This record gives sequence, C-alpha cells and structure tokens, in this order.
Amino acid sequence: MKQKFFHSVFFALALLSAACGSGGTTSDESGELVESLVLGSISEIEFGTDGAVIQFDSVSASQTYLIDIFSYNDSSATYAFEITTEGSSNISQAVMALTSGSIDVTEDFHEQLRNAEETLDGEVVEASNLHASVQALTIGSTSSFKVITSTSSSSSYTTVTGKLRYENDDFYLYIDTRVSDSISDSEMNSFVTNFAASVASERTLFGGESDVNGDGHFIVLITPAVNQLGASGGGIITGFFYAIDLYSSDTYAASNEMEIYYTLAPDPSGTYGTAVSESFAYSNYLVSVLPHEFQHMISYNQHVFLNGGSSESSFLNEGMSHLAEDIYSINSDNYMAEVGVENPSRIANYLDATDSTCFICGSSLVQRGGSYLFMRYLYEQAQKGNMSGASDGADFINRLLNTSRTGLSNIVFAALESTDNADFKDLLGPFGLAMYLSDTDLTTDNRYTFEGIDLRAVQDDNRSTSLEGTAFQSISSLAFSDTVVTAGHSYMTLTGDQIIATGNRLQINVADGMLAGGFVVQLDAD
Repeated sequence: MKQKFFHSVFFALALLSAACGSGGTTSDESGELVESLVLGSISEIEFGTDGAVIQFDSVSASQTYLIDIFSYNDSSATYAFEITTEGSSNISQAVMALTSGSIDVTEDFHEQLRNAEETLDGEVVEASNLHASVQALTIGSTSSFKVITSTSSSSSYTTVTGKLRYENDDFYLYIDTRVSDSISDSEMNSFVTNFAASVASERTLFGGESDVNGDGHFIVLITPAVNQLGASGGGIITGFFYAIDLYSSDTYAASNEMEIYYTLAPDPSGTYGTAVSESFAYSNYLVSVLPHEFQHMISYNQHVFLNGGSSESSFLNEGMSHLAEDIYSINSDNYMAEVGVENPSRIANYLDATDSTCFICGSSLVQRGGSYLFMRYLYEQAQKGNMSGASDGADFINRLLNTSRTGLSNIVFAALESTDNADFKDLLGPFGLAMYLSDTDLTTDNRYTFEGIDLRAVQDDNRSTSLEGTAFQSISSLAFSDTVVTAGHSYMTLTGDQIIATGNRLQINVADGMLAGGFVVQLDAD
C-alpha cells in the first residue's frame, strides 16, 4: 500500500466525514464530529461530491476556529463554496474560468520563453551535432553575442560585444562593452565570487548543464540589452535563459550555439530603461539571477537532452529556479538552509492572495511566490524525512530534474511515488496548514512549519519586506459564500457562539466538479 505523506491526524479530536447530498442537501449521515478540541488541534474535513457536514462538540462561545478550504483540482478554474447551517444551500454552481489577473512584462516574457521551449526540436540539432568554434580565451578579450530584442517574438535580435571579465573552470563572465568600464572588479566580485563557489553545489543538487559547443563552460553575459528588452515591454527583466542557444543558428537565427544566459546591467541613470541602482543590482538582482537562470539551463538539459522529454512546465520551472536562488545557504549536509534574498518579497505577495492565486496555472510574480513556497515546503519536508517518495531534500530535487515528467505529475511522483494527480491533495493540504501555523504557538509538529524562513517577521532582503502570515477572513454571519481557485487556500475564522447558534453543525457546500479539501483548527484555548 502506498504510504501517504499526510498521515492520519492523531490530535485530541475525532472527525468523521459525511458528504452532502445532491444539490447541497445534507445526507442521512450524522455528520463530521469535532470533539474535545484543544489549542492547535487540527481536524481534516473529508468532502463528498457536494460538500460536508461538520458537527462540533463541547463548543465554548469564546473559542475561535479556523476553517481552511482548498481545491486540489489539476485544471485552472475558480470554484464557489458556502459555509452555512445544515440543510441550507444557496451556492452558485458556476465554475468560473480562471483569469491570470495583472501580468507584467517579466511574467509574460518568461512564460513565452518556457512555452516556446516546449516546441524546440532536439532530435534535429541536438548537442553533438553543433560545431561552434572552441578557442583559448583571455581576460579582456571580446566576443560578439546575439540578444533577442522583443518580448513577443524570438526571431528579432541585436548583436552586442562583450568583454571577458571573469573566468574559471566552470563559466565565463562577459560584460557588454557599453557598460564594462563602469563595473569595477570589486563590484563584479561582490556578486560573482559567491556564485562561482556555488556552481558545483547547484550541479550536485539540480544536475549538470549540456555542453553543445564542447568548451566545457557556460557563459553569463551582463548587458543593457536586457534592460532595453524589459523597457520595450514597460517593465524590468532581470535575466533570461533561452534554449534556442543550444541549437544551430541555421534553425534559429538568434542562436549563439552555446550555453549562455543573459542578465541586466546596473543602470542608475535609466539610460537603457527603468533605473536600476548599482547597489541593488549587486545585492539583490545579480546574486539571485545567476543561480536562477543556471537552473533553467540545467533543467532543459536534464528533461530534454538526457531524458528525452519536453521542457519543464513554466510554473514548476520557475519555482525550481527560485528554489535554486537559495543555493548560497547550502551547508555541510548539502542542504539549502535559508531562502534567497529575492524570495521573501514574492512570498509576501502570495500570502496576501492564497485564495485567488493558482500557482500551478502560470508564472506571474504572485504565482511564482506560491510555486516557490510550495517547492520550498516540499524540499524541507523531504529533508525532515516526512516525504514518502524522497529520502531527503537533495533526492527530492534530483527526482524532479532527472526525469521526463513535467508539471504537477512530476511533483506528485517525486514526492509520493504516485502517478495519480489526485494525490496532490496530500501535499497541498499540509502546505496550507504550514503557511498558516508556521511561526505561531499553535503547533510544534514539523509537518506544519517552515524552517528556512519566518513567515511572520521582517525579512533581511534589502526591501524591508514584512511577512505577516496568510491573509484570512473573519466570518461575520452565516451563510458565508466565497470562491477559491485551483491550488488555492481560503482561510476563514468563526467564533464558538456562531457555531452554537447553528446547533453545533455546519454545512459546507461546494461547486460541481470541485475537488475540495479542508481543515478545522482551534485557535485558542478552552
């Protein structure tokens, strides 16, 4: 029998599920029984086709309860739900198409690249068929590189000249000659040195990149062409990897026929686009984008060239690249102990919108906050020994990269050794509890806590980001109706006197087709 990641709840309570009948009416069952709750007690709600009935026992008017409702569907949609008294149902059965909301140039551009990579043909011009020249390089020498110039098309490009400013056995760092003289060696070393020291660790965790031109190196190009690319779409692009560079320029004209990725350049005066201060570029953007884009390069090689699959789904590819930004905290146990400097601000945006953000549906900045935090959670759980499909955090990452699987099915198999996407529930549910309960006094169970980040503290990220846990709603009266998106969590609190007024029985109705999960947590002592 397959072991579940989320084991049977063993807290001091009992909870027996009973589905609602057709159309939201109650069944003949006695309902779920919540009894003898204590501070922090967690009870799982087992939903039927249309919902569930919960019966509470020994409720005090002064107590407060959290209800967490989530959707573990694997297709993007927004689902209605209702919390009401037993026997009542006014729920809208409409299932709404999920809209992506506000999308900026960075999100749209990277989504475009990841989607385009799914159609590249590795059989025609794979690594061994390329014949780019390999030559000895010296610091100060220059080379020409093609850089795409449109956020909506990959066929247009410009050619820039880069000066070699750094080299080691792993990579060459070029800086566009237009800005090279404005970046001193000490400034360059402020972001290059730590990355250079982390390359071996990133390869160990995530896998190796390809070597299509046979030079044994990858290239990083810092160029204001990236600043200009972002400005052309009205925003900022910090960097990108695009797999056409691994193919012949006879097929893709903009290809450099080598492993290369591109980053923005400091631009304090805004000459090339949005002003980017030198200090922030060095402390935040560049230190983060280097391991981030390297993961994209590694991922393409692992999924496509080595395992014969397609490139990783955009949401998971971005989530893994943000996880790779944590590489600087790697310790002697080969474990990334803390989050990277740019990740807290993304997490903050997600925690404010967990009910309306489907992090498996796209790669907007808010969605990335969710996909990163989810991957961070699973990575930590694997390291704690709580993951049935992976022996530790490193094994979990390896299972995600060294495979032809992609997307949600990749996550479920890597974590649980399961080929059933319905088992996503066993990952998404505890993740939602951890987001709410971590860094509170409500639990010491390590399945429901984060270790690499405090979700209720000001972050040391040069942005003064303050995390305050998840957003939630206080239910003022019943019936209460709302919506939740695929992979979303909706958190609501209600008081004991509200529950008593219902006869200690609540009914939860859900829209047709919603795969619902949920929990009840007591938030204060008896």
